[in-house]
Amino acid sequence: MSTITENDLKEIKDLIIAQNQKIDQLSRDNTEIKNNLTQLTINQTRLEGKIENLEEKMQGSFNTLNTRFDSYKPALDKISELAEKVGELKGWRAVSLVIFSGFITSIYWLLRMGKL
Repeated sequence: MSTITENDLKEIKDLIIAQNQKIDQLSRDNTEIKNNLTQLTINQTRLEGKIENLEEKMQGSFNTLNTRFDSYKPALDKISELAEKVGELKGWRAVSLVIFSGFITSIYWLLRMGKL
């Protein structure tokens, strides 16, 4: 065995102190990480609450839009019916125009032939 000198003892003591300082620093870092994790959890909970509020607002807006659309739906459905009726009126107009022009032509020919 070799004899331990004061320098060796001091060196070992310095190493032990350095290791203790590293352990203390790791402990502080660990505490800081735990605090950050807690803060992140709190922020996540807050964000989830805000997201739920936004989803509720969006659902309310969506329901309002659906209600409006449902109130406009009868009017929108009547557009096709009105277009069909207008088409029918145009058809009747053409038929009545043909009958009227035939009647006028018949009267013209009767007058020309002198039978009226």
